[in-house]
Amino acid sequence: MNTILSLILIVPIVGAALLVLFEQFRNFIVKMKINPDFLQHIFANLTALTVLVLGIYSIFDNSLWNLNTTSDSLLKFGELEAILVSIFAFLVWMAVLFSVDYMKDKKALGNYYGLIFTLLTGLSSVVLASNYFTLFIGWELFGLSGYALVAFDREKRGAVEASLKYFIMSTAGSMFIILATALTYGVYGSVSFDTLHGISKEGPMAGLIVALYVTGFGVTAAMLLLNAWLPDAHSNAPSTISALLSGIVVKAGAFGIYRTLYWAFSGTGNNLLSNTSLVISWLAILTMVDGNFLVFAQFKREDIIDLKRILAYSTTVHLGFVVLGLGSGTSVGLTSSFLHIITHSLGKGMLFLLSGLLISVASSRDVRDMQGIGRQKPFLGIILTIGLLSLGGIPITGGFVSKLLIFVATLNGNHSYAMNIVLVTFAGINAVLALGGYLLLLKYIVFDEPKEEKKEIKVPIYEGIVLSIIAIVIMFIGLWPEKLIELIRDAVNALNLF
Repeated sequence: MNTILSLILIVPIVGAALLVLFEQFRNFIVKMKINPDFLQHIFANLTALTVLVLGIYSIFDNSLWNLNTTSDSLLKFGELEAILVSIFAFLVWMAVLFSVDYMKDKKALGNYYGLIFTLLTGLSSVVLASNYFTLFIGWELFGLSGYALVAFDREKRGAVEASLKYFIMSTAGSMFIILATALTYGVYGSVSFDTLHGISKEGPMAGLIVALYVTGFGVTAAMLLLNAWLPDAHSNAPSTISALLSGIVVKAGAFGIYRTLYWAFSGTGNNLLSNTSLVISWLAILTMVDGNFLVFAQFKREDIIDLKRILAYSTTVHLGFVVLGLGSGTSVGLTSSFLHIITHSLGKGMLFLLSGLLISVASSRDVRDMQGIGRQKPFLGIILTIGLLSLGGIPITGGFVSKLLIFVATLNGNHSYAMNIVLVTFAGINAVLALGGYLLLLKYIVFDEPKEEKKEIKVPIYEGIVLSIIAIVIMFIGLWPEKLIELIRDAVNALNLF
């Protein structure tokens, strides 16, 4: 394995081990007149930044692509994998940098950072896996880290319960994946993506295996009727972890569906993708409907209009858009899905990080208690506006570019023209509904007069830096999307799937 590619997996897991070790020797470090929290913050940020630099370097070094991709290899690497690892590493770095202020004076800081880097290692392993067995190992690694991170604030009411719900549902999803993997090996004699890609797969058994995979991956992707774990996990986890769960963890589910539909169970002379793409497209539409219904249900609640639950349910809507791009069965659709993974990761990650600040100012997760905060502190209002408008698909933001490309891909999908029109119409209706929910949040937090003047609102320096960086990246993608689209398009075309 190439040194650069090895380090992408080795650096975060070794960093996790050392950070946990620092925590165990906290008292000894204190005796040496060293601030253990300062040491852990520095080391965690260096680790995250190192993985990001390795990922970005690997995007532009084509000598690294497609190394060790024989049928018996464990890892597969190409430009597309490099792009995804880089966006994962970027959001982890943003969460880690944000934590310098957010986790100030919190206990077990080394364990917290250690779990985050274990999560990153697992996600990277899923992306780099060349077979279902390696993918499953990475899947369980990030899953175990996620359960622990959701329950990190053990004293917080509901945290352990939310973690248990996440564990139960995710384990059920994993059972579907492992069952599908066993059937795949039993029927085709291999679980390697490359080997399966060259085997013609038709008939009921292939359909059953694909359905099992989509269901298993769909739990983590928070798709239709499989998202019950999502709002509790997001609302009870630290906001930095909510940003990672919604920003990158749920994307692993979409990536698993991509690997299944476009690689393992598609190939020359195989009509399985074209036969299932319409089902996938309608599953995406229904997922959007489910997400929008649950978002607006939150606004009708009398006890609490929970900001984090609204943001969590809106993730389901956006995963619907990602899967809709996959359902088009075209290279443009695949490009649009991965572009939306990036723009949604940035927008939703930023909003969940911002939610930590808003909750701290309001001393509540209720949107009504945050009334007018964005007006009183314009910086927070600007960041919230950029994030919500990007998710809503408003021009000059990154979300507009990716949503527009998904509509174009759907309109030119592999289905009949009439069916494509119907799918685009339903997707457009759901996009408008989603935008309506975001505008309601803007009304409460930015445009309404404050019920009472809050005490002076201060934005900690590292939290302000992180929010500014992500907001600038979102606007940059919205204004100059050509290079990023070209990068993803070339990565998709290099797969030779179409």
